[in-house]
Amino acid sequence: MAAVVSLGKKTKITMDQAQLFAGTAVADITPPLEVGLLTSSVNGLYEPFELVRLPLKARILVLKSGAEMVALVSVDLLALNDTSVNGWDRFKAGMSGIVSPDNIILTCTHTHNAPESVALSGLYLTDAYQNWLSKVQSIIKQAISDAFYAIKACMLSLAYNKLNDYSMQRRIKTPDGIVMSDSIQPIDSELFNLEPVDRRVKIMYFNDEKGNGIAAVVQATCHPVHEMCMKHVSSEFPGEMCRELELSPKIGMPLFLNGAAGDINPPTVSMGPSYAHDHGLALASLVRQNQHKDDVDTLAFGTLHSSIQFPVRAGSGVTNKLDAMARFSVVRIGSLAIVFLPGEPFIETALHIEIHSPFANTIVAGYGENNIGYIPTAKALKEGGYEAGPGKWSFMEEGADRLICTEALRLLNKLFNQNKSLKTKRE
Repeated sequence: MAAVVSLGKKTKITMDQAQLFAGTAVADITPPLEVGLLTSSVNGLYEPFELVRLPLKARILVLKSGAEMVALVSVDLLALNDTSVNGWDRFKAGMSGIVSPDNIILTCTHTHNAPESVALSGLYLTDAYQNWLSKVQSIIKQAISDAFYAIKACMLSLAYNKLNDYSMQRRIKTPDGIVMSDSIQPIDSELFNLEPVDRRVKIMYFNDEKGNGIAAVVQATCHPVHEMCMKHVSSEFPGEMCRELELSPKIGMPLFLNGAAGDINPPTVSMGPSYAHDHGLALASLVRQNQHKDDVDTLAFGTLHSSIQFPVRAGSGVTNKLDAMARFSVVRIGSLAIVFLPGEPFIETALHIEIHSPFANTIVAGYGENNIGYIPTAKALKEGGYEAGPGKWSFMEEGADRLICTEALRLLNKLFNQNKSLKTKRE
């Protein structure tokens, strides 16, 4: 059965309702230098940038099947929250047009060399920041439209790989308590091998019917902090990966999804651009290997969203309760589910969701939608450390991680049960 989509004055596209379609767009969202970077979350400080090393981008993948359509928007930003965008619902509504606000799924790569966009400082109150944010909103809206008009029938394949040497468990126990790994660099092998850590790289290849690349969506788990506190704009290792893959047009548009990286760092924090460059090229090399791909049936397609208002922990300094509004999204393509979690979950949370998911393949992305800060495990809260807070960067109460898992799995099971013909576990 065919569905005709009206594109106004543009050419109409006729689509088979059982066919998956994909379209992409890339737009520049680099700020003026005065829209500065975070230099201290604890003290609420920011400073202007001095130069642009790598531009910041918004990368959009629009997926459509029958009446269902979703726009995945990956932005090279630290994070965004209700306060910093002057109302999350208003901000999302300003991006909508072809795609409804609920089906625009916004996720950040979490580069620390982007503007301080989480209201940890007073930057969000400045005219320069607000003018830039308004432009970002308009740019993303146009890019979603551009991606929609570029859609074509597609096929999907999935590859699992592994990237060693670039990520580690950053919470280190010492006689004086928990410290972050960057305080004891260089890292020795014993510390580098601490668990838990997830060094897998999951790659979704969207190709047209001739085998040409439309998009390569890459999910890996690590804080982009090789250049942290250096006064230049940079999309960090995700941007380096994308820039390298753009030299291979047959790959299609690269798009990076960060995982549950709340407790995962590279072993080379603040050591400079060369380390971000090497990290990005290592990821790009895995994408180019193009080996051991499994085809994914695209006939079953759907998406679900939900939100939960979490309480704000006393003593955190957070005064806007909507900054604690957790928004969840799940996208299902056949036997594959992509889960978008809010805030900065720990790796244990993502692994729990993946293990208990009914889907054969589950990919968990962090830094989705309205940022709710760190989501420590109960163990991490008892141990203390930076991620435990309390502060504007960590204001969830104990048990938030369990509620995150419960809600993510509820959505996964609901979406899965719409078609029970799929395998229940990945072989």
